Amino acid sequence: MIKMQEELVEIKGHLNRVTHELIQIKKLIIRLEVKDKQKTERAWDDLMSISKEISRAWKGENAVTEIRDQREGGW
Repeated sequence: MIKMQEELVEIKGHLNRVTHELIQIKKLIIRLEVKDKQKTERAWDDLMSISKEISRAWKGENAVTEIRDQREGGW
């Protein structure tokens, strides 16, 4: 009976440690997801900003004409 209680206490200790580790892993994943989302949003904003600059500086044909010519092999 005493051995069984000792084993139960040991198992409970293991479960507490595993639970603590899972909580820490979950916190890490949440932090990484937030960083990835912020990184993605920043990259998108940068892309939109530079695309406007490229459009203003563009001296060639418009995009529709350029794509059509490429598809038809007219370049």
